[in-house]
Amino acid sequence: MIRAKRSVGVAGRWLAAPAALAIVVLSGACASGGVSTQMANIWREDMGRVTRATLETGLEKIVSKHALQIARTQEASRELYYETIWMDREVVADEEIRGVTHARNRIVLKGRATSATMAGGSVYRITWELENEVSSADAEGWHPDIVPDEVVELFRPVYSDLMLEVRTGLIR
Repeated sequence: MIRAKRSVGVAGRWLAAPAALAIVVLSGACASGGVSTQMANIWREDMGRVTRATLETGLEKIVSKHALQIARTQEASRELYYETIWMDREVVADEEIRGVTHARNRIVLKGRATSATMAGGSVYRITWELENEVSSADAEGWHPDIVPDEVVELFRPVYSDLMLEVRTGLIR
């Protein structure tokens, strides 16, 4: 059986190029693992895959080192959740320009089970989130606000220390 060759033609090529570009742009917009989110009230990082025991050992060390207080922990069948208390901090220059009078942050760690360990536990994909809230003379009460770069740099040592503890805990 002989099949006829089908030619797309010039018009077909002109239509295919924008469609391909749209697919690339839209599929790229969905990726979020390991990417900082700073145009929102959350700075988010992918911490990788770890066991609950490894995460908790790392948390114990950084809680004392950075004077953090865990306000809430929760474990569901396939999810972990850790949340610090809100920590007041100085208003940074970027916020001051926008009329912010008070600022606070909290750290949230979220885990979703991805696989089981040989010992019967689970391996979790952990996400670090730094939430940012501010108050101002214009708006009553606390409300979410973008996380300025200065605030990310303020909390980066906490994130880095936890990552180091988690990674070295995997090797022990």
